[in-house]
Amino acid sequence: MEKEGLGIPRHTSLIGALFLVLFVSACSAPRIIIVKDPLTATEHNDLGVVYEQKGMLDLAEKEYFQALEKENDWWLPYFNLGNLFYKKGDLLVAEIYYRRALDYEGANADVMNNLANLLHERKRDAEAVELITKALFMERKPEYLDTYRKVTGLPEGETREAVSPPSN
Repeated sequence: MEKEGLGIPRHTSLIGALFLVLFVSACSAPRIIIVKDPLTATEHNDLGVVYEQKGMLDLAEKEYFQALEKENDWWLPYFNLGNLFYKKGDLLVAEIYYRRALDYEGANADVMNNLANLLHERKRDAEAVELITKALFMERKPEYLDTYRKVTGLPEGETREAVSPPSN
């Protein structure tokens, strides 16, 4: 057996050194590092929009959810999630998020328009007409008129006369 200068076998000194390292590292307290998310709800939502525009839908979804973690009563991330799931073809989930957006921002014509379009695709035209009519009473955007025409089956020329705000 090979001995070192103090008469201790070499393998014993290596094992001792290993135990010393393990003992020292085991005695040190574990450190918990809490990283605070520096982004605001608005920044997460905006980042989600950028990801969505680039076709990175999973990352966009993650950012919208992070925006909601910061501000869960804000309608815009719900609206964006509705748009995202609509793009993915999951109309049921998209409808849930559009309705959630309306829970927080009930007079939002853009949400009403998108939900009316979705409801038309799901063959629920009565509710779709009601929503798009409300949206048109708030604001007369060309895309709202297109949705109205689509859900009612009216030709474009008749659409503008068919939906007019109630007279006082």
